[in-house]
Amino acid sequence: MRTVSEVKSTTIFYGWWLVLVCLLVQAVAAGISIYFYSLLAGEVEREFSSGRALVMLGLTGSAITTSLLAPKMGDWLDRHSIRLIVSCSAIVMGTGFFAMSYTPTVWGFIASYAVLVAAGTVTLSMLFAPVLLSRWFLRQRGLAIGVAALGTQLGGFVVPPLIALVIEAYDWRIAVRAVGLTVAVLIPLLSWRTVIDRPQMIGRGPDGDDPSKAELAADTDSQRLVPGLTTILRDRSFWLAGFGIAVMVAMFTTVLANIAFFALDRGADRDQAAWLVSLYALVGIVFSPLVGRFCDQLDIRVVFAGLLSINVVALLLLRGAQDYQDLVYATAMVAVSGGGFMPFWGAMIGRLFPLPQYGTVMGAMTLFAISASSLAPVLSGVLFDATGDYQVLLLALTVLMVVALLCVPLIRSGQKASGAAHYGSA
Repeated sequence: MRTVSEVKSTTIFYGWWLVLVCLLVQAVAAGISIYFYSLLAGEVEREFSSGRALVMLGLTGSAITTSLLAPKMGDWLDRHSIRLIVSCSAIVMGTGFFAMSYTPTVWGFIASYAVLVAAGTVTLSMLFAPVLLSRWFLRQRGLAIGVAALGTQLGGFVVPPLIALVIEAYDWRIAVRAVGLTVAVLIPLLSWRTVIDRPQMIGRGPDGDDPSKAELAADTDSQRLVPGLTTILRDRSFWLAGFGIAVMVAMFTTVLANIAFFALDRGADRDQAAWLVSLYALVGIVFSPLVGRFCDQLDIRVVFAGLLSINVVALLLLRGAQDYQDLVYATAMVAVSGGGFMPFWGAMIGRLFPLPQYGTVMGAMTLFAISASSLAPVLSGVLFDATGDYQVLLLALTVLMVVALLCVPLIRSGQKASGAAHYGSA
């Protein structure tokens, strides 16, 4: 870990260095766990002669594990060392990939991904960066989380072609072992060397401000107003926002898990399918910080409505896609919203709920959102096996997205990004 004197000697606010750390962690962990599955699923389906619905069961199991662990992991991130939790999560995730590479059956693949890989993913890909950066930034929170979220997109842009090359040269098992080693070694080393939980630990306030007595008093007042989890769960905005998040998660999970299948079913080869995944990531790179900046400057409900509207258009494009070129356009549209999803989600929780319970709220909403959307991947496989296409599923997601859009005005606006948290303000 870096010493306080080393940190203070830097001319750039250390929070921005942590943004870079979060970006790198998500490039490795999220880029692999999210974008890798689409390519891996095809290899597993061929080797074990499994139905598509069975292969997609790994994602459903992962969603269940993630939702069950998220509240506890969020609570731990609020109360314990982020550096330690991140390191342990990376080791567990890497172990999952190693176990997967030696499986003799499709069920071993499903279990490794659904339990061990998912246990690491919930911290590294979902909770770590928003929780850490929400402590280091206030006025620029959305931008900071948006820049960090570029890691997911960069990882998605780089990882699929590299994995495709390794699979082509060797096989999918060698590729999975390389992934496991990278996660289990690189992330703990990076985290232990660089992560500092709070700016107050180096004598700074959020955004690099010097802490003052007034700020300390405001922090004390906000602590008194922190609601319990029971109070949060009675909040209408929590459930309305969670419903919209759940529908978006269902869409992104389904599209990313099946995007290679979309391409292969329309006559594309493996390399074209891999680059379609990379296109999703590349477009997301542009829109992640842009949406984050919008979250800092606009009513969070306006951003929410915009993302949901884009999703409706994207789903309609996917339903009408006839060839690979049509899929390119549809994928790019999905990526516009997908790139802005994590910075929006992180900024929204920071607007609607008090900072001391940020991780707890993020975990609880993850439990609701992921649980509600967990059947989408396996349902996509079941419907494909039964009908030969994804039209019914895409139509259902479109309807749910419209319902979520209609619910947005019922969510309270939350506080300004530059202000103090006032739970329950209109």
